[in-house]
Amino acid sequence: MSLFRPSLESSPSVAPAEAEVRRTSEILGEAIMDSVSSVRDSLPEQHRIHFETLRQEIIDFTKVHGIPKESLTKPDLLREATCKLFTSDLERLANLLERFEYLLKNGEPKKEDYTEALEYGEKFYHLREQYDSQVELLEEVGILKEGAILGIDGNTYPIPTLEQIAMRLFERREP
Repeated sequence: MSLFRPSLESSPSVAPAEAEVRRTSEILGEAIMDSVSSVRDSLPEQHRIHFETLRQEIIDFTKVHGIPKESLTKPDLLREATCKLFTSDLERLANLLERFEYLLKNGEPKKEDYTEALEYGEKFYHLREQYDSQVELLEEVGILKEGAILGIDGNTYPIPTLEQIAMRLFERREP
């Protein structure tokens, strides 16, 4: 999903494409803003945790950067809200939104090559060992069930996968 597509006013000849962008934005907005989303429920069961994790990453990103969630439903508002972001932050948001959009449109996560990120995580953090031991501990004490934590508020919070953690560490590594 491109964050900088032309608006309908500036390019009337792309009306069908713009209509698709607006529809996609509406779906993204519904999926991100609704805590119990019909969009999530339409996904196969095995991909719902991935949906929730991506959704939460987008929500957290918007909070940290002061971007109103409502701007996610309107490309022009999103463009305006993100104009002061650093390029790396803008790329991160674009990546999150593209992955989320792919999941919504295709009903499954985008196949990504995590090899380099996993190798980095293993080399510098012994990530697999840490991840496995933390997951095992949380399962043993009954906090983690089926890849999610049941909060004291009754809400379910998905935990990120090993690959997602590796990718975040890899993205934030020192050059």
